[in-house]
Amino acid sequence: MKSVVLGAGYVLAHTPDMVIHNGTTQTTERVVNPESDYLREMPSHIRSFQQVLSYWPNQVYIGNKTPAQLAAVPQPWYDKDCDCHDRFGKFGQIMPQEEFLLLMQVCDVFDLVKLEESFVAAHKPAFAANPLVDDELLAKVNDGVSPDEIAHLVETDHAEGLYHSGVLVGCVKPAHDIDVNLSAHVLHENLVSKASSVLALLNVLHTAGVAREQVEYVIDCAEEACGDVNQRGGGNFAKAAAEMAGLVNASGSDCRAFCAAPAHAMIEAAALVASGAYHTVVVTAGGCTAKLGMNGKDHVKKGLPILEDMIGGFAVIISQDDGVNPIINLQMLGRHSVGTGSAPQAVITSLVTDPLERNHLKITDIDKYSPEMQNPDITKPAGAGDVPLANYKMIGALAGKRGEI
Repeated sequence: MKSVVLGAGYVLAHTPDMVIHNGTTQTTERVVNPESDYLREMPSHIRSFQQVLSYWPNQVYIGNKTPAQLAAVPQPWYDKDCDCHDRFGKFGQIMPQEEFLLLMQVCDVFDLVKLEESFVAAHKPAFAANPLVDDELLAKVNDGVSPDEIAHLVETDHAEGLYHSGVLVGCVKPAHDIDVNLSAHVLHENLVSKASSVLALLNVLHTAGVAREQVEYVIDCAEEACGDVNQRGGGNFAKAAAEMAGLVNASGSDCRAFCAAPAHAMIEAAALVASGAYHTVVVTAGGCTAKLGMNGKDHVKKGLPILEDMIGGFAVIISQDDGVNPIINLQMLGRHSVGTGSAPQAVITSLVTDPLERNHLKITDIDKYSPEMQNPDITKPAGAGDVPLANYKMIGALAGKRGEI
């Protein structure tokens, strides 16, 4: 039995206030150097929602522009407006911060997220208008609480503040007095990851036209982990997100391997389907607040906007071969084994040329490679260079060394 990619979807949530209050570069700076020039200058480098809508890579991510069209735009991209400013695209959507805060409250099943009543009243209609929000989800939006209650929780109960346009509009309460794994800070991270994963799940089912009841297993491959002091990292984002998305027939588990986790999860999902264990599996991941503004110091120093201001999410549906959709070839897997080492040539050899050789193929027999697709707008100012280009060059160099080009 073969497995195929039945559908894929991509979502972004613009979270500018979380950059300031939750990104670890900023929270660390606030502790070690609270009067720094960076913290003083950073707010003037925050992008508006309209600016993130006109950013080329964002429009490519949700499917309104293609990677080929992006490649034709000279770098850098942050100073060039895309001619498409749509919030919704072929593959997904870009959600504004105010709606995402409501989604976080919806995804909270322990009454830890509190939003201010006037904030809820102001933004609930827009949240309800989102095509992914059904009556069941909308019913989970509560009326909110008074601003005095939120201020009290932040000031006296160690709650993590939720901000919009610089104003305190809510908070996340801690779930335990002494367990640091259940502190408000960690739970905020967890709820952001869960909410963005739920958004990704709802989106992929919508874009692919797949019924919720069809999904039998979910694999979450985000960078976060959840759990308490007795099982740190042992929680289950996959089932929690599946429950919120209404996948009533699905079980699930989490796959953690930092930025490589999606590759592991895709292989696992394809193997589960090919083995016949499950008919339809979804691989999903939400975003990570720790990474917001991670390279902000370099961006601000060079006069750029804070480009890491988005919480990302994606989901891919893997199902049994239907004779239509692209097959996942499990006979051509690259493996970065523990004995490979970390030298770039050794890594590319193990991931690219070794599996090709096993299948009697050359590097030039492959039409497209997708190597570590980081955004050079973000990485180049931070000194990491153009990561995909460096990988393409290494693949090309190996092809030259092998006499294939």
